[in-house]
Amino acid sequence: MRKQFFKTLSLLMCIALTPQIQAQEQGMHGADYTYAQGSPEYWRNAHSTKPGSFTFWRDTNIWVYTKEVAQRSGMPLEWASDELKGVAAAAWRMEPDSKGPQCGWGGNPKACKWDAQCVLELYFDRQAHQLPWAPNRMVADFYWQEIPTAFHFLPAQGWAPALNGDISRGSKGSPNYPGLGHSPFSDPKTGDELGFADKGDAGKSRVIAYDREIHSRYAFVRLDGGCAISKRAFPKGITVQLRRIKGLNVAIDSPVFHELYLPSSWTERVGQFTEGMQQRDNDFYKNIWNSTNTQGDKK
Repeated sequence: MRKQFFKTLSLLMCIALTPQIQAQEQGMHGADYTYAQGSPEYWRNAHSTKPGSFTFWRDTNIWVYTKEVAQRSGMPLEWASDELKGVAAAAWRMEPDSKGPQCGWGGNPKACKWDAQCVLELYFDRQAHQLPWAPNRMVADFYWQEIPTAFHFLPAQGWAPALNGDISRGSKGSPNYPGLGHSPFSDPKTGDELGFADKGDAGKSRVIAYDREIHSRYAFVRLDGGCAISKRAFPKGITVQLRRIKGLNVAIDSPVFHELYLPSSWTERVGQFTEGMQQRDNDFYKNIWNSTNTQGDKK
């Protein structure tokens, strides 16, 4: 069976586990990483303790970006890659479903698990990456409070969101939010809608947020999917293409309107987490099964 990057999976997480990957390793401050000389210090300061304060925010996204972006944004060189192509920066994370945990497994109201979703947020250089944006679409359709990568990535480059969002450019009040009615991309010649999919595969990843002008330098796209990433499935990295949509999928024989490559160094880091979570899920079900059988034996 073909392994698909954008295959829809529902990974289950034990409620006792933290539901997001901690890409900034536990116990490490922002100051513990290495940085390009002369780069902004926003990220390292925001993710380190300060004199008189022992708390700080951890960046839970798994990043990859170009060295130029590392220099411009002041983010760790450990996550920069010369192999990244077709996109300036990418960040993956797993999020718990907003409905909350599902409890009652094995008849135990305290046995709970989370349904999870995976998202991939992409930042394209507006000069270097000329994306085929569809005409007559809003410039943006997103709710900025649900784009946490922007708060790590863009402030050092002169960006800050409006306090109440920017209603004129798209918001949670948009008629299309959160399921965009149409793709923000189209074939410039035919007007056919375009979608993202793994190279050689028809499975489409839904665009769930975008902003063509989130920053003077960058455009932003948020995709759902990516829970199927593993070290075994993608040992050579992942190539993602923008192709014509055909029904519910993306046409394999379509011309490629944009292509990006996420290197193996990044898929390995993501895979370490997804495989670890899968093992924890297996252990969770095993414990439920053993507990149920034990209770049955006592009767």
